[in-house]
Amino acid sequence: MLRSLLLAAAVVAAEPPPEIEVHAAASLRDALTEIGAAYEKSAGVGVVFNFAGSNTLAQQIVASGAGDVFLSADQHWMDEVERSGRILAGTRRTVLANRLVVIARTDSTVAIARPDDLSTASFRALAMGDPEAVPAGRYAKAVLKGRVWDAVVARVVPSPDVRAALALVESDPAIVGIVYRTDAKSSSKVRVLTELPGEATYAAAALREGHGRRFVGFLASPEGRAIFEKHGFLPR
Repeated sequence: MLRSLLLAAAVVAAEPPPEIEVHAAASLRDALTEIGAAYEKSAGVGVVFNFAGSNTLAQQIVASGAGDVFLSADQHWMDEVERSGRILAGTRRTVLANRLVVIARTDSTVAIARPDDLSTASFRALAMGDPEAVPAGRYAKAVLKGRVWDAVVARVVPSPDVRAALALVESDPAIVGIVYRTDAKSSSKVRVLTELPGEATYAAAALREGHGRRFVGFLASPEGRAIFEKHGFLPR
């Protein structure tokens, strides 16, 4: 009997700690990696992230039913997940705001002092999230629509998420991009040319009870808010 108890205890001790799966917008990668480490330390639970465009994540969640938490870079894709019945009631909240900026590589000679200059500035391509699906692209299109969108749409290179758009700008001084201010802050290879008006808001919700709910709460804790602010986000 004693031997059996000791063996059972050894098996339990050898089991890895529990994990939660967090589906999060690509623009949150740096801040959430730090927040995940802080949560693991305080809660003793591993955090696994799936970073991608919010549109891709929403489709994955609805199709598979997987995951514990969803953080969307806009309200639209959170609405889609909520309509599917996947959101845990009472956990949805607006957690952050961000701003969109026009960027170029640090050695680029492109001059853009205001968003309307996009129609006349000399650049080869405009990298941005897919304006039909990715939140940053949707926001940018909405801001530029009726102003300069018709003049620049032929040069738009749609990307699956903002980090992909950032990488394109980093690769070529003839490419400018529209990304979140926090993405620009994360790279030493680009500079901000101008800022687009308005704010983009991020939504978070638990998909499962337990650590899903607790992780969403941790995002709004003083520790979570401080990390987001350090990375340039505007906690809400």
